[in-house]
Amino acid sequence: MPERHPGSPWQDPASAPLERGGASPRAAVFASVLVALLAGIAPLAGQTGSEAVDAGPFPEAWPFPIGQEAEYAVTFGPVRFGRMHLRVEAQDTIRSTPAYRIAMEMKGSIPFYRMDDRSVSWLATEPYRTLRFEEILHQGDYRRHRRWELDHEALTATREDWDEETQAYRPHRRERDLPIPQGALDEISYLFLIRSLPFEVGGTYEFDRYFEEDGNPVIVEVLRRERVRVPAGTFETFVVRPIIQTDGLFGEEGQAEVFISDDDRRLIVQIKSRMRRGSVNMYLRGFEQNEAETGR
Repeated sequence: MPERHPGSPWQDPASAPLERGGASPRAAVFASVLVALLAGIAPLAGQTGSEAVDAGPFPEAWPFPIGQEAEYAVTFGPVRFGRMHLRVEAQDTIRSTPAYRIAMEMKGSIPFYRMDDRSVSWLATEPYRTLRFEEILHQGDYRRHRRWELDHEALTATREDWDEETQAYRPHRRERDLPIPQGALDEISYLFLIRSLPFEVGGTYEFDRYFEEDGNPVIVEVLRRERVRVPAGTFETFVVRPIIQTDGLFGEEGQAEVFISDDDRRLIVQIKSRMRRGSVNMYLRGFEQNEAETGR
């Protein structure tokens, strides 16, 4: 029986990935960066060094309190692009199941291009899984407003698109009841998951739980500890390198590094990358830990 890591926040999933279509007709640089950043960081079971790691349950106490918010400055090369916010907004109820509502918002502009995106994940625990994922994207001339409903009893997902005429979501004609793995996660959920991993310098985790097959397997290497200074202050961090089997920020040829604070908060302090189209960096500007009222 493989050794268990205490506090590892995932459960063993099945192997059936969700197949998704409907790729964006316009892949803007910053949009691709954010997708590459968050997509595919979803573990099935891991390895630390050469030793296999079995998956344990998510911790009883949700480690990221309602009201927690981080703000980042985003640059593309030497150009200041805008701001990104990552926050735990509230606790909602989705199909009679309590879930944490987690939002990522990105706003910025360069000459002739603007971005105003909001992506929201409804994340349940015990076991750790996504119940709903919503995207409202404004990227230059491109618009997208849709959500995914994940049914973990039937192990299926259905895409729903926003209808401006009826002001309601309508199921997609083709992308219905698509198979997903047990405990399937969306992009934002993955980001919170990686923050909970038991890091050890020199360790390597290999994952296969992302519900888009092409991104698997995902490899996360724990490179080193490093002290870094960002607008929010000075932090002791773990530096990790996620590698996914696609092009983009975390592709195999990329040089992306994610700096995560070596404390109980596990803040994403900094992201540094180099791609063929230039470097994209994110720096923590501020962080709030205030407890907010629970929403419904």
